[in-house]
This record gives sequence, C-alpha cells and structure tokens, in this order.
Amino acid sequence: MAPSTSSPAKGSPTVITTAATIPDTKVTQSMEDFKTFISFVLTISIFGASTFAVIAGEMADPAELWAPDKPPLKLKTVRKLLALAWLCFVHALAVAAYSSSLLAWWRHRDDGVWQRWDKIGIFASVLIHALLVAAFMFLSLCMVAYVGAVGWVAVGPILVSCCCYGFVFVFVAMFVSIYGR
Repeated sequence: MAPSTSSPAKGSPTVITTAATIPDTKVTQSMEDFKTFISFVLTISIFGASTFAVIAGEMADPAELWAPDKPPLKLKTVRKLLALAWLCFVHALAVAAYSSSLLAWWRHRDDGVWQRWDKIGIFASVLIHALLVAAFMFLSLCMVAYVGAVGWVAVGPILVSCCCYGFVFVFVAMFVSIYGR
C-alpha cells in the first residue's frame, strides 16, 4: 500500500502514514479486551498470592479433624499444594504484569510491531488462564484434606473444564494446521 500524506499545519512537518502505522480495528479491540482481562487477572492473583500468610502460619492438622479415620492428605502434602497454588498465582501475576507492560510499550511505537500483538496476547492469555486454573485446582485439593466433599466438588468441574479446554485447544490447532488462518 502506498504511503499517504496528510496536510500539516503551516510550519509543522509532513506526517507520512503507511499501513504498518495504522492500527487494525481487530488488533485494537484485542488490545482493549486484553487490558480488561489483565485487570481481572491482577485482582484474582493478588487475592490468591495472599495465601502466603496461610502457608507461613499455623495450620490445623487434617489427621486431628478426621480422627479416628485416616485423612485423605497429610499436613505436609497440604502445605505443598498450598505452596504450589501460591506459586501459580504469583506466576500469573508476573505474566499479567509483564504482558501488560509490553502491550503499553508496543502501543507507543510507530513501526507496526503492535501487529504481532494478537498472537502474543493469545499466548499470554492461555498461559495466564492455565496458571489460574492450576492454582484453583491446588487450592481445591487442599480443601479435600479438611472438608472432603466440598474439595471434591470443586476438583470435579476443574478437571472437566481442563479436559474440554484441552480438547478445544487440540481441535483449534488441527483446524489451523489444516486450513491455515
């Protein structure tokens, strides 16, 4: 596409606009959607990362709650699962913060690099989603140690959604590889 020039005011430089510097409406909408998604993720991740106080604090031993029966998980295992949940929340927070900063930086560049945002934004969104689902899965497994039925009720839908999500991911990957974009 040939560059176009705009009529500048007297004394100001001529602005040359090319297709690489005009944002596509789909990319712009994708960026706006990602900003909304990131604010939601930041809120959830900060809430989830606050579980660190529980990890460091005194926790009830599931063996005492389940006595005389054997508990489904030992206190040591619950602490490890809670630590993994915290780690997933912190990583989701980091990916959200870095991708948000990258998005802000790319929006202010004029060389068309923002056109690559769509693929990178999708990758960042999938990674963040996977980290949050894993974090809630670990928290649900922790709940199994204290209130078995509630924990398993939480684990079930997460497993089903992971299976469905994996199926959709494989289907989309096959569709894109066969038919292209």
